[in-house]
Order: sequence, then structure tokens, then C-alpha cells
Amino acid sequence: MRRRIARSERMYVSEIRTQALQICVVRGGVDAQLLDAAFTAVLAEAPGLRSRLEKDGDDFYLTPLAPDELPRLHVRRNEPGARLEEYNKPLHLGGPLARAVLLTGSDEDVVLFGVDHAISDGRSATSFTRRIWQRYIDIQEGSYAAPDTASQEYPKPLDEWLPARTDAELDAYVQERIKRAEGAPVASLPFSAAGSTPPVPPEQLMTSRRLRLTEQETSGLLAFAKDAGVSVNGLVAAALLAAVRAGLPADLADHRLSSFCTVDLRDQVAPGLSHETMVPMVSWYRDLLDVPEGADLVKVGHRFTTELRGAMDRGDAALEMQALDRLLVHPQLWPTSLVLTNVGRIDGPPSPKGLEIVDMTKFPLSSRWDPARGSGPLLASPATIYNRFSIEMPYSTQCFSAEQMDSIHDHIRESLLGFAERAPR
Repeated sequence: MRRRIARSERMYVSEIRTQALQICVVRGGVDAQLLDAAFTAVLAEAPGLRSRLEKDGDDFYLTPLAPDELPRLHVRRNEPGARLEEYNKPLHLGGPLARAVLLTGSDEDVVLFGVDHAISDGRSATSFTRRIWQRYIDIQEGSYAAPDTASQEYPKPLDEWLPARTDAELDAYVQERIKRAEGAPVASLPFSAAGSTPPVPPEQLMTSRRLRLTEQETSGLLAFAKDAGVSVNGLVAAALLAAVRAGLPADLADHRLSSFCTVDLRDQVAPGLSHETMVPMVSWYRDLLDVPEGADLVKVGHRFTTELRGAMDRGDAALEMQALDRLLVHPQLWPTSLVLTNVGRIDGPPSPKGLEIVDMTKFPLSSRWDPARGSGPLLASPATIYNRFSIEMPYSTQCFSAEQMDSIHDHIRESLLGFAERAPR
């Protein structure tokens, strides 16, 4: 049994591999045998997790792995550089589409779960992590009952959930996108590390810069957003765009900024589809904004939120996927300043008996970027987990320098703390 990769999923099938990475920091000493059993149990619940991607003619397919090819938990010491090395281990085309790693330490362990974007989105990847920890608890307590047979039915792709559209509707949408793109060009951040010497070692190509607020700072940010009547996502987008603007050369001051914000389509087109279902159900909305230096970020946040909600009400995100082939032939529609994954507030996984999961973070990770492009967008994955807001900013060390990312981090942090300090008392 196999399933053909649909058009909406083809963007995830290439030599450049992308995965949803979830990382948990755990105190108390993780039992590797229990974690491996829990990981194996969750693999049995979704055929995509037990599959590989294979090319057949012009198409790609999800095809089952042999039993001895299924991924298992990898255990190693959390020595210096180990976590970064794991960031740089892609899920290779033709191999397993999920992985689990336990980095053991003296006081804390780090657990990494990766799942290929060809079979997951943000919600299902989060659920994947929660289910593994829940199965750990079930097995630990002796309450887990393995199914008689592993799930064999692949879920329907996004394409089959989308409403039918006429060619006239799709062409009209493309023309509207082209009209919105008219005007000043779009700026993106310069790759300050491009061409640097010596070459970056393969195990250090991809990393992430994290910004994390305290619980008190998080409460202040949420309270200010509520008082200002703007979504937290809008305020965060404004802070990110302002940081991009601050990182641009002076000769790009007249350029606009663009954002691609991911949009989860489950509730919109498949309201009965469980968040646990391992299938990508996301699209995006592209916005173009004038964000001059010193802009009022609350006004920018309001505008961002209003435009995003309007696009969702119009069904633009669904149309984006249905008109994708028509849109791709227009290069002026794709220059990007910011890619924002809207994770929002999520519940962290439950802690098993004897363990305490003290931190969790998640972000999408690509196997490589192209430094020859000279510039590119800031990637940002904000989330509030265990009552603390954070932003992961994954990047290629061949493109952005650590100093550049530190400057972006500090600019964003200053903006967010400025919001929190203005919260009503």
C-alpha cells in the first residue's frame, strides 16, 4: 500500500529536507528503554510515520518501510556541540520520516523529536510529541495496550479537503495577488556571513537563535496585547518586522517589507480532522507592509492582524494552495522579509512520574540554505509553552552571522519588553 504525494505536499519533497523539530529538556533521568518503546508505539498509530518517500516516474509516493527499517531512539551523551550536531542531521530522502534522540546529561536530559514536513504540520508535530510522552506514561504505569495491528490508512491530503474552484476564480485570485505586489520593491536581510572563511563544518550549518521571556514578562506582553486590542501574533510580527528594518542597509530605506505567515487550514476546511492526524494542512498569507524606522508597532500590529483575519475570512490561504502553479510563474510575488509560523499558546507535554519536563521549544528546520542569493528572510517561530513566551529563529550559519542574529534578538527583545512594561497594572 502506498499514497501519492499531492500537489500541496510536493514543496516538501526535494534535496533540501525540512523537518518539524521539537525539543524537551527533562530532569529526573529519562529511561531510554521506556522512551524507545513509547516512540515505537506512536509510530504504530500513523502509517506516514512508518514510511519513506519514493519517486516513481514523475510522482513521489509514501511507501511503507520494512520492519527492520523503522526508526528507533538514538541515545548519546549531551557533550558540547551534540545538540547542534543533531540539528544538522536531516531526514534523508528515501529514509525514515521521523526520528527521536536522547541526549543524556548529569542534571538534565535533552530529547529531540523530528518529523518530516511531508507528513506533518505544526499542530500534528506538537501532538506527535505529546503522544510520545503520554505513551511513556502509559507504559510506565502498565496501562498501555498495543493495537492488534498498526494503522494502515494514510490520511487524505489537504488538496482533497479544499472546495472546488473554477479556472476563472483561480485566475482572479492570481490577478489580485499581482495587483497587491505592485509598488516599491521588497527588502530582505543581507547574508552577512556569506563568503566568510573558513568554510562552515557540515555539523554546524544550521542552528537557531532563541529569545525567551520570563513568566512575568510573558504575562505583561499578554496583558498589553489585550489592553491594546491587538493579537499577540500581530505585536510579535510588528516587533520582528521592525528588527528586520533595523538590520537593512540605509540604501533600502524606501523598500517595503513582506511577510509570509503560515495559516493552519484544519479548522477552516476540515473541522472534523484531529490535530493528531499526521498530514500537512497548512498554507500561508503574504502581506506587504510599509514599516519605516521608528514606526508605531501597535499600529503595525493592528494592521497585520486585520489583514491576516481578512484574508482568512476570504479564504485566501486555501486559494493560495489551489492557485500555486499559477502563482509560481510570477517571481514578483515571492520576495520575502519575514517568514512567521504562528504557533500561539500550546500545552506542553505531561511529565511522567519521576521526571519534570522543564522546557519545550519547537521550530521548522531546513537542511541547508543558499548563501549565493545574498539576502533572505528572517524565520521566526513564536510560541508560549509552560507559560513562557519564546521565539526560535532558525538560520544558516553560512548566511547570517552570530553577531547579526544577536542584534536581531536584542532588537526584538527590547520591543517585546517595551510592550510588557506598558501593560495595565
